[in-house]
Amino acid sequence: MARRTLERAAAVFLAVGPLALTVMVACGGPTKTMAGNKKPAALASDKFKNATRCDASKPGHELSYHDLNGHGRADMVEVISYEKNAAGSSEGRVVCMEVDTNRDGTLDLIRTFADDGGLEAEEADRNYDGKSDVWISYEKGVVAKQAFDSKFTGKPDEYHYYKDGKLKRVERDRNGDGKIDIWEYYVNGRLERMGVDSDFDGRVNVWYRDEVARAAQKSLAAASNPPPSASAPAVPSASASGSVKKKAAEAL
Repeated sequence: MARRTLERAAAVFLAVGPLALTVMVACGGPTKTMAGNKKPAALASDKFKNATRCDASKPGHELSYHDLNGHGRADMVEVISYEKNAAGSSEGRVVCMEVDTNRDGTLDLIRTFADDGGLEAEEADRNYDGKSDVWISYEKGVVAKQAFDSKFTGKPDEYHYYKDGKLKRVERDRNGDGKIDIWEYYVNGRLERMGVDSDFDGRVNVWYRDEVARAAQKSLAAASNPPPSASAPAVPSASASGSVKKKAAEAL
């Protein structure tokens, strides 16, 4: 089980849009299963639409606590669902993973997995204030949409839309009124067209294209006050299959 857990915590990269928060996994020391009195508090996330996947009270589900850094406290919790496979034996797969990335005792990242083991959704608290500020959804394991709370106000103000894993459109709400006022359209990864609602009435006042659009984008970014990127430490990830054997789990 320890080997499989380390496999699930193997190196991956999580790039979350314009704030360039890149997290690389680096797990050191043995992984331990924690006793009940070492359980960390769960991440409060009442708006996370897939949070029910993290409910371990369902029949056939159980929690698995791990100490990835060997500091005597759980920093990763997995919800494992067990089902009978074609051979008749019980096999488990990870349906939810919660992580304490900065080791402060509070979970700040949730990942849920589809039935085929691929990533389904992610939600993260980058500045460790107890509130989620990044929401990522996947289709067939490929990123489909990212939403960001760039000002840490509790609601998203920037949205990235993808098709087949490629960025197609970005929408931004600069003044925090809940309405989009910048629309960016991308072709082959390059900004080709940008519409700006300069008076915030919900309608585009001016369109920029090609090189002019990219220059305008840089100008708007320089004029804004982007929040500092939170420096996040190691974040584990599930294996590609997201499955574990029940027998191995019981051996822990």
